[in-house]
Amino acid sequence: MTDKELIQKVHNQDSDALNALISRYYDDIYRFCLYLTGQESDSYDLTQEVFLRFIKYLASYRHRNLKGYLIMIARNLCRDYFRQRKDTVCLEDTAWLGAEDRQLSRLEDSMLLQQALQELPGKQREVVVMRLCEELPFREIASITGCNLQTAKSRFRLGVKALQKRLISD
Repeated sequence: MTDKELIQKVHNQDSDALNALISRYYDDIYRFCLYLTGQESDSYDLTQEVFLRFIKYLASYRHRNLKGYLIMIARNLCRDYFRQRKDTVCLEDTAWLGAEDRQLSRLEDSMLLQQALQELPGKQREVVVMRLCEELPFREIASITGCNLQTAKSRFRLGVKALQKRLISD
């Protein structure tokens, strides 16, 4: 069933359709929030808030791309999150992970990438995450971020270059 059909059913008070929409995009939105914040528990909360806002403003939804719309909501909520925190984002405690060498190596790589992402300026980080993690086209990224296409591409190039420099130096 398409997003449009599901949204129509949600308008008609079909809770199964709403659950289907949330299930379809929950992981993507959570992952996006996690890449931006670096905090698991906060990302869960932000993801829940994204869907609450979507439900609240569903009557005014007019976009063609639901995932892009949800990412736009998530982006705005993450910006609010950083405004409220105003402190350095740290990585979650990872002591619960197993001690196998391969897992630890992957964890270290993931933590280095997460830390390098957190050190990028916010606008670059958003574009890099939207492009690499969410695989959004640059035109859609430009639309979501409210900048022109060339600016989105430039932010991506600068962000990737900074990530490479940071990861190679470590």
